[in-house]
Amino acid sequence: MDIGGRDKNKFHIIDIVGKIDRLKDSIILKSYVNTLLEKKYNNVAMNLAQVTYLDSGALNVLIYCHNTLKKIGGGLVLIEPNEYVRDVLEVVGLNKLVKIFSTVKEFEDEIQSA
Repeated sequence: MDIGGRDKNKFHIIDIVGKIDRLKDSIILKSYVNTLLEKKYNNVAMNLAQVTYLDSGALNVLIYCHNTLKKIGGGLVLIEPNEYVRDVLEVVGLNKLVKIFSTVKEFEDEIQSA
C-alpha cells in the first residue's frame, strides 16, 4: 500500500494505492488519519480508485475515521471504489454511513457547489 494526501477546498484527500491487507497497512492508515485530526482537519476524503483489496482491518480504520470525524462535526467520504471494494463496503453497511462518490469528478462537483 502506498499513501499520499492533498488538500482540496475543505477536504484533505487521502490517495491510497494497492491492497490494504496487512495489519501494518491498517496501522499506517490509522496513524495518517490521527495526524490529520491533530492538525484539526475534520473533512477527509479517501480516494480508493487504485485500491484493489481491503481486509477487515481496513474496514475497521474506515469506521474509526467516520466515527471520530463525526464526533467533531466533520465527515468521511469515499471516492471511486472499484466494484469489489464497493461490494465489500455494501456488505458491511458502510455505504449507509459514509457517502460514496462513483468518480473524482462527482466529488469535485459537489464540493465546488458546497
